Amino acid sequence: MRFLSMSRPLAPSLAFWLVGILPAIGQTSVRVADVRHERIQQRQAVTGTIRAVARGDVAALENGRLEMLDAREGDLVQAGEIVAKIDQRRLRAQIAASQAERSVIESEVTRHKARARQADSDLIRGKNLIARNAISRQEFDAYQAAADAARAETDSALRTIDRIDQEIKLLQIRLSDTEIQAPYDATVVSRHVEVGDWVQSGEPLLTLVSTGDVKAWLEVPERFSSQEIRPQGLTVRSAATEQPLDVLTVRRVPDVNPAVRTIPFVATIANPAGDLTPGMSVRAWIPSGREDHYLTVPKDALVRRSGQAVVFAVGESSKAEQVAVRVLFENATRIAVSSSELEAGMKVVVEGNERLLADQTVSVTPVSTEPAFALVKR
Repeated sequence: MRFLSMSRPLAPSLAFWLVGILPAIGQTSVRVADVRHERIQQRQAVTGTIRAVARGDVAALENGRLEMLDAREGDLVQAGEIVAKIDQRRLRAQIAASQAERSVIESEVTRHKARARQADSDLIRGKNLIARNAISRQEFDAYQAAADAARAETDSALRTIDRIDQEIKLLQIRLSDTEIQAPYDATVVSRHVEVGDWVQSGEPLLTLVSTGDVKAWLEVPERFSSQEIRPQGLTVRSAATEQPLDVLTVRRVPDVNPAVRTIPFVATIANPAGDLTPGMSVRAWIPSGREDHYLTVPKDALVRRSGQAVVFAVGESSKAEQVAVRVLFENATRIAVSSSELEAGMKVVVEGNERLLADQTVSVTPVSTEPAFALVKR
């Protein structure tokens, strides 16, 4: 391979070609949008904490030796999945004993019914005899008493069978309770016992935290508690990732925290990837009910560098100038910011800004017209 020697002068045509392409080397293609000055509804920043929809202990319902407990910390379990088993031998023995007793009583019922039929026949015959004055009243009363006793013995035996059936039913329920099921889809966060331990009824075996959607408990100052907040009017971001979260529902909890004078609002947050964990912090913006003029940029224009919120402004020189901004509040599509270096009408990068360097030359493509800052109806 032969290399171009720089010791000789370049041909005029080649020099002209290199001059034409050198400025393009290192350029990054970006898309830009306008900085605006808009009259918009002011928003109040609040903080909150992610909580699970459900968290609780799976407890033993029967006393006994623990035979199976496979789930460990971090494992996922499904609703209805058997997560633990307790020794069933004693309960099975009690069921067998009750069933044997029932068989004995069934034989007695058969015998009592036979006696009752014989007593009823004797009573009918006694009625005929006493009608002809062939027996005394005392003899007839004996026939009546024998028939009543036979029926009472039969009824007593049948009631005994009913009682045994109820005992067997209860024992079968207790037997099913020796297999402990997960009440909902969850992650195991704590394991309290080991296989072979003797556990008591009510003793916790596992602590579960539900998977799927989570709850964001937002601490809203009480002066904003009467403000109507709808899911589409609420912006929530993870404090760890700065990613916007999908709000499904919002409800107000009428319980004032007297220490800080806040009222909780609970937002249900979609968590399909399972990366939102109870205890994580969130930031939210709620409508405060006031409107004023603010400088706004699209949400995609904002990036964070070393903890500082910045945007990249592009002027006529096609260089991306890094501009620090202070975030005032957010809405569905745009962010209200404060900056001494930004003005309405300037262009800021909304696509391709993740890896931009300050004063880097860029190739600009405008974005299509985007909607104005959405107002929340009061």
